[in-house]
Amino acid sequence: MEANDEKIGFFKRIKIAIFKLEDYGMFLGERCSKAFKFFFLLIILTSIVISLVSGYDFYKMINKAFNYIKNEMPEFTYQDEKMISSENVEAYDSDYNFRLFINTDENVHDETLKDYENKVFDADGGLIVLRDKVIYLYENNRIEENYSELLKNYGIEVTNKEELVKTINDLGMGSIVLAYFSTNFIVLTISDLITNLSYLCIVAIFGYIAARFCGVRFKLSPMFALSIYSLTLPITLSCIYNIVYILTGFVIKYFNVMYLLIAYVYIIAAILMIKYDLIKQNEELQKIIEVQKQVRKEMDEQEEKTEEKEEKDENSNDEESPVIEENNEPDGSEI
Repeated sequence: MEANDEKIGFFKRIKIAIFKLEDYGMFLGERCSKAFKFFFLLIILTSIVISLVSGYDFYKMINKAFNYIKNEMPEFTYQDEKMISSENVEAYDSDYNFRLFINTDENVHDETLKDYENKVFDADGGLIVLRDKVIYLYENNRIEENYSELLKNYGIEVTNKEELVKTINDLGMGSIVLAYFSTNFIVLTISDLITNLSYLCIVAIFGYIAARFCGVRFKLSPMFALSIYSLTLPITLSCIYNIVYILTGFVIKYFNVMYLLIAYVYIIAAILMIKYDLIKQNEELQKIIEVQKQVRKEMDEQEEKTEEKEEKDENSNDEESPVIEENNEPDGSEI
């Protein structure tokens, strides 16, 4: 296929990749670098959108947590790397399905701690605040840190509730959310690039084998380009799914299987349509060749007729020309 010199914008490429499988052939004439540029921009765009939604949700959560600390959390003191609360707390937030336990007794029984952890794991996450450490649990993950390490990592010095509230006010909600957004964007972009590059290799290999079965031969570079555009819809759906999950907690089982299945369907459909276009082009080319042969034949026949006519004309001219006979009889001059 001939290279397509038309400049195709980023969002137009998304539209073609998702809704116009019959136009995938135009991407074969491009350099593979253009497809990879589109791929990286798509990952960055989806990461920005997800990070913005996640940042907004984080802002609501952190704002709610700050209001709890300021208005409802009991008074506490922190000294000699130990925290002492004026009362123990067991709280639950239904909006985020989050549990909070504060127990700064000198000795917390293992059974009590195990009960706290079980209740947290029944929810989406939670925090257990003890005398000498804090435990954060979410999705079967457990992070445990001593207060000294925690405060040192964040460069904070706090001895009571009033200082904690003042420190949060000084930091500002905007800077906290911005730091979260930046970190989340970088981590999400890197992880999505690694994940989708592995998916890209899988789809490209699958497409290369499928093309052989369909009787179409592709080099690896155009097959990678087609695979990138075949992944456009799965990447877009993944972005939408992540947004829905962040805002509602809705989970779709086996989404990763569906992710690759959609890409497989797109790559096979694209190969079949390209094959159809090639067959159609070959048929048109054969028609053109047949017409050229017919025209050539007619021209040859016309030339033959012309030559025959010229020969006849020459023969007829030869017959009508007068013949002068030579007279060899003596005229008497020899005498």
